[in-house]
Amino acid sequence: MIGVLVNKTSFGILAGLASAAFVGYCVYFDKKRRSHPDFKKNLIERRRRNRKSGGSEGIPNLTDQKSIEQYFMHEIQKGELLITEGSFERGAEHLMNAIVVCNKPGKLLSVLQNTLPVEVFSLLVYKLNNYNMNAQRAPCMSDGFSAGLVIDDGSVE
Repeated sequence: MIGVLVNKTSFGILAGLASAAFVGYCVYFDKKRRSHPDFKKNLIERRRRNRKSGGSEGIPNLTDQKSIEQYFMHEIQKGELLITEGSFERGAEHLMNAIVVCNKPGKLLSVLQNTLPVEVFSLLVYKLNNYNMNAQRAPCMSDGFSAGLVIDDGSVE
């Protein structure tokens, strides 16, 4: 009975010492990391990069081609997914966002015309026309998309 008691006690002491050593190492490593001369500079740079990329949910950085491509692919995928789920209105909005940032919207529209159901494509064209009319009324939009718009003149390119 005394042997079992000693084992439990020594196990508890050993576990306490191990956890204290681990916490001590974490505190030591964090202090060493923060005292590094480039830590603050690297932290600011990382935050600046994260702020610029922002992720795919918002307006992309229009000066960064990679950001535009990621946004384009995300909007196409989300639009297709919503249309397959039956949410035509929201799917058309996402496809419209992709068309707005696309560098060849005519070609994309011709592909979408061949692949989408007629009612979804007509809804998409209706939304694009409304978007173009709003952009013409307010040419200095703050979101930056008005510069990339192509007014439908009937051309395919």
